[in-house]
Amino acid sequence: MTAEFDRRQLLRGLALGGFALAAPGALAACGASGSGTSGSGTGSSGFGIASQRLAWIKNTEFAGSYFADKNGYYKAAGFSGSELISGGPTAPPIESDVLSRTFAGVSQVPIVASAVTQGAPLKIIGAVYQRYAGCIMSMTAKPIRTPNDLYGKTIGCASSSEPVWRAFLAALRLDTSRIKTVPVQGDPIGITKGEIDGYLGFINAQAIDLRHKGFDVTTMLLADVGFPLVGQTYITTQENIDKHRDKVKAFLKAEIQGWKDVLANPQLATDITVNEYGKDLKLDPKATLDSCKAGNKLILNGDKQQQIITISDKDAAENIKSIAAGGLKLDVGNLFELGPIREVYKENPSLAL
Repeated sequence: MTAEFDRRQLLRGLALGGFALAAPGALAACGASGSGTSGSGTGSSGFGIASQRLAWIKNTEFAGSYFADKNGYYKAAGFSGSELISGGPTAPPIESDVLSRTFAGVSQVPIVASAVTQGAPLKIIGAVYQRYAGCIMSMTAKPIRTPNDLYGKTIGCASSSEPVWRAFLAALRLDTSRIKTVPVQGDPIGITKGEIDGYLGFINAQAIDLRHKGFDVTTMLLADVGFPLVGQTYITTQENIDKHRDKVKAFLKAEIQGWKDVLANPQLATDITVNEYGKDLKLDPKATLDSCKAGNKLILNGDKQQQIITISDKDAAENIKSIAAGGLKLDVGNLFELGPIREVYKENPSLAL
């Protein structure tokens, strides 16, 4: 069997396995998907295009990359331009895209781990969110505030987030026979109609959308109740890390700079999302600003000299423990490669907050 045949078989397996669209936007607000290329020029290091597969539509969940493009951080790092490719319900799996056509992508720990256990040569090289944005949304009149509140309830879950949901239930050793899970699309409206009791969504996406529509919603952040995952993880191939380490580091540096801009000015991040990068989506400016601010809270860990996007050894180990309960048996070295991001900060200490 040839290496190329193995690669094709792996990509097909990832697509059939449903490992698509599982970043914080995997269940994000509805909207058209698409792709776009922006930025031009010549990078002095000849890294070419900084191509990145986003996890969902172009909302503020990827505003750091918009700033990296708009403010010239990719070009300053040595790239000739950038390509920010949207996801969506009909888009190919993120992991297969990174293996076949983009340099990097944004995904989630359980989804990447699932792909790695199937043989995908991928590694997580950083995470935007220190706390995973996934949450159980419910109506405040019938709230789900703790894991035990899930018993006797019907929870809506999109197919793309099933690996996360299964891992959560297993990690907390919940009795799944007492929790009914039903497949739904990426819209939580069912909880407002009493069709379902809860919905696995994102605290910086659908919960905010419903509140702006006048609904009183309660959220239970999975990361706060015993499922300590990082979120919005950057992934690339092992080959890129081995053969193009400088390019990986250049990409991470640009992303760090972009996310520092988002933290410093969420209103501007909202403006460029609504009026430029996500213009076709006709996003609500007020809801988008609230989403951006909610995302920023997930980025910060309280450290005044925080090194954003990096992952500590302790956090990496806790992530491995969390997904192991769901049957994903990996060690830290199988899933994470944290050398490049640490080297970026060692070489550029001023990047810390």
